[in-house]
Amino acid sequence: MDYFAEPNPISPMNKIRRSQDSDLAELAQLYRQTVQVHGSTYYTPEQVKVWADFATDLDHFRRFILSGTTFVCWDETGLLGFSGISQNGHILSAYVRYDRLRQGIGTALLRTVLNYAQTQGIKRVYVEASEFSLKLFEQFGFKVYEIESLERQGVQFQRYLLELCLPEIK
Repeated sequence: MDYFAEPNPISPMNKIRRSQDSDLAELAQLYRQTVQVHGSTYYTPEQVKVWADFATDLDHFRRFILSGTTFVCWDETGLLGFSGISQNGHILSAYVRYDRLRQGIGTALLRTVLNYAQTQGIKRVYVEASEFSLKLFEQFGFKVYEIESLERQGVQFQRYLLELCLPEIK
């Protein structure tokens, strides 16, 4: 399956490109705001705080964004979302700006990441998804193979480990 073959679900005014170092401050803000505004739907206030605080250490956040290949979606209002993947098929991120959820941006970004993975010859992609992003990955056929609990800064989290085997490009 060519993930770009399906119609682009976002407006043609939106664009997707690789992230740049100059995007980092805006991406960190997008990350924090989205988690703070929508995280409470699934998580406790303590979990939301720890999760959102991840983006306050800009050096750590820079490594998170630039350690793989990260794509950003943008329009005239600024960055709308981002998604990244490592060379081994690990999807590192999938975030959409808090005020633009459920408009096809996450779908377009994930489609871009999966297409990129195929062009790189990656046969299996995997991700640790929150309750928040689980449905997006399942829409693309990802399957849960484990549910794990982890602790960050003394706060417990549960996340879903999902994978998807990609067909070869012909």
